[in-house]
Amino acid sequence: MASYMILTPPGARANDERARFVADGFSWWAFLFPALWLFAKRQWVIGIAVAVLQVSLIFLSNHESGFLPSLLAQLALRLVVALEGPVLVARSLTARDWTLRSIVPASNLEAAEEIYFTSVAPAERTSTPSSPADWTVRKASNGGPGLGLFDSYGER
Repeated sequence: MASYMILTPPGARANDERARFVADGFSWWAFLFPALWLFAKRQWVIGIAVAVLQVSLIFLSNHESGFLPSLLAQLALRLVVALEGPVLVARSLTARDWTLRSIVPASNLEAAEEIYFTSVAPAERTSTPSSPADWTVRKASNGGPGLGLFDSYGER
């Protein structure tokens, strides 16, 4: 079961339709085509670095004693991109002021969307928090609950 990071655009409400669901888990596409996957996810600088590293590892594999080290380094690079690539996408979104709203464990994207939007929708319909101006207004206590462990019942 994968977990999905839910991010919303700057200034958007929690139930905004533009919310991005980023799967935090192993990505086969990132493993098979690391540089292209990074370019598709708009990770330009890291994508260029990975592409240059892949090309240099290909040239290293042409030397007689460089095949095995090149193969192991290529495998390690692919594993790092496949495992940490989705986190890079989420970090780049948070760097652009997107808000991480929740992390939802789900078996697929549709289930994650259903879990998230059903849990957020009722919370958005509740009353908004009171403004700081309302915090200073004291309401008359009519024997209602007070602060502390025990009710004071009006006495001091």
